[in-house]
Parts: sequence; structure tokens; C-alpha cells
Amino acid sequence: MDILSYITLSSHKIIIILAGILGLGFLIGIHELGHFLFCKLFRVSTPSFSIGFGPRLFSKQIGATKFSISAIPLGGYVEIAGVAEVGQGEQKEAGRQDQFSFAKKRYYQKVLIMSGGILFNLLFAYLSLCFLFALGLPKSNILYPLNAKPVIETVSQNSAAEKAGIQKGDKILAFGQTQIKSVDVLVQTIQKKPDQKIDILIERNGEKQTIPITVGKRDVQGKNIGSLGVTFEIAEQPGFPFFVAIKKGIYLTNRIIYGTIQAFKQLFVKRDVSNLSGPLSIISATAQGASQGFKVFLLLLAFISINLAILNLLPLPIFDGGQILYYTIEAIAGRSLPLKIRETIHVVSWLFILGLILYLTGKDILSMLPWFNK
Repeated sequence: MDILSYITLSSHKIIIILAGILGLGFLIGIHELGHFLFCKLFRVSTPSFSIGFGPRLFSKQIGATKFSISAIPLGGYVEIAGVAEVGQGEQKEAGRQDQFSFAKKRYYQKVLIMSGGILFNLLFAYLSLCFLFALGLPKSNILYPLNAKPVIETVSQNSAAEKAGIQKGDKILAFGQTQIKSVDVLVQTIQKKPDQKIDILIERNGEKQTIPITVGKRDVQGKNIGSLGVTFEIAEQPGFPFFVAIKKGIYLTNRIIYGTIQAFKQLFVKRDVSNLSGPLSIISATAQGASQGFKVFLLLLAFISINLAILNLLPLPIFDGGQILYYTIEAIAGRSLPLKIRETIHVVSWLFILGLILYLTGKDILSMLPWFNK
């Protein structure tokens, strides 16, 4: 490789990585904007609004809020008057007790302000996925099987499909009495019929034929689901009409939210962090999405935005869910938690999260090296 080609390739990778970082910074900005706008709605003073950390690139006072952008856009905060929280600005107004103080607001207002970031991350995901259905789904494994055709791409060895004689290139027209309109519906139908004998209508080389098959099974989280042992061809999907796109976008977002919640639930039940991704891995995935075009990039941002929202629901004080829990306990008890108890829980939580981040970052570095050196 000559020097010019090497420089061009390296520059392209740097631009892609920067796009990934900026994408995450954008999602963090969306999150903080949610907190900020709910503060404005309930007339709570916000001395500062900051995105990123490290050297400050931009700073401007607008009204009562100082807006700032720093060099590394992987964090952010809205400083809220009447809230004492480590790492959230200079905290000059943490003890404020007037009508513009968070401390003087009603319980439901506090909950909405703290939930604002979560709500805006989810709103971004809903809008993005509705837009993608209107625009047309990209050719990406992320959406499989929503963007697949009912045409066999691969057949696993010793699978139910191989034993029945199904081949690559076969187009499935019907599964039992179910006419196939989408691969998503087909996969769901297959999963409901483990060990059942079914007739499959296929088209092979322009001719239709019926193939009897005994659906196989595989274990997923302790439950047997049906499986043929095949994958289907992925293709870019055309856009849907406006209202259909909204319906499908909302449905898919709800499915992803449910799946993300279940994944977090399994994380705590099994206490296994092997499937967790660290910040570098997330940046890498976002960057690779950016390299595959706008649609895939937007799709990844929507997925990450949902994960960011669900992560912030965790009842730890460094997340929005922990803050909401604090104010709920205070509302029930009728008094504030002792400051020393709050600080202790906060420090322990930070140590736990920092340790987890360091571990995941180390794992990310090892897994990313082959990709970066390609």
C-alpha cells in the first residue's frame, strides 16, 4: 500500500470514528435536552447545560443558562437549581430554596424533570424508526428478519430443513395454512411449532411443490422454540405509506424496548456481563453504522437511544431511575433522606459503575484491535 492510499484509508477510518462519537454525543444531547425542557416547563432554574468533557470548545450565556460544548462529547449534564449532585456543574445554586428551585416543586414535577431524558431518548427512537419505515428499511442484519425475503439463504447441517430437503434459493409461499406475507411473521409462526409436522409450500426453479417437515427446536432462555435451521435473504425494503410507517415504527420500537428490558432483566438474574458492550465497542458499532450509510447509522442511533433510556431507569443514584427512587421515598416518608446516606450510596454506585466501565473498556480494546487494523 502506498503512502497516499494509507493516508486516505486512515483518514476515512478517523472520520467514521468521529461520526460514531458525534452520534453518541447527539444522543446525550437529546437526553439532557429532555431534562432541560421539563425544567423550563415547571420554571426550575438551570444555571448550566453542558455536553461533553475535556477542553471546552464553545460556551455561551443565553438567558439564565450557560450552554457549553466540550471536546469529548461522551457525557453531559443539566445543572438544576436546588439539586446537589456530584459532577453536575459548579453547584452554586444547589442550596437554592426559592420558587425557581427544584426542591420546592411538587413530586410529580420532580419525577417528570428526572424522567425527561428517558422520555426524549424514547421519543427519538420512535420518530427515527417511523421515519425509516417511511423511507425504506436498509439492508442490515440489525433488522433481521423484518428486512428479509422468504427466500432461503443458508441451510444448517443436520437441521430440520436439510433433513426435509429444503435448499438454498427455495422461496417459501406457505407454512401450513399460513400464507407468507413477511419473514417476520413466518419466523414467529415457526417458533410456535416445535416438534410439529407441517407442510411447507415452496417455489423452486419456477415450480411449486409441497414439502412435509418436522419442525426442529432450540432452547432459548430455558424455553423450547421451533426452528428450521435456515436463514433468509436480506434485502433493502421499499418505504411504506405515512400512517403504515408510523404504525410499524411504533410496533418495532415497542418490541425493541421490551427486548432491551428483558436483556437487562437476564443480566441481573444470571449476573453475567459477558454480553455487555463498553463505550469503545458502542462507538465502534456506531462508527461502522455510519460507514454503511445514513439509514443504518440512524437505525443504530435509535437502538442505542433505547438502551440509554432503559439504562437510566436503573435504580442507582447516578442514573435518573435512582433519583426518581430517592424522591419517591422522600414523598412517602414526608422528609428528605439524610445527606450522609445519599452521599455514601452515590459514591458506592459510582465506584461500581466505574469498575464496570474499566472492565468493559479493556474488553473493548482487545476486541476492537482486529477491526481497527484492517
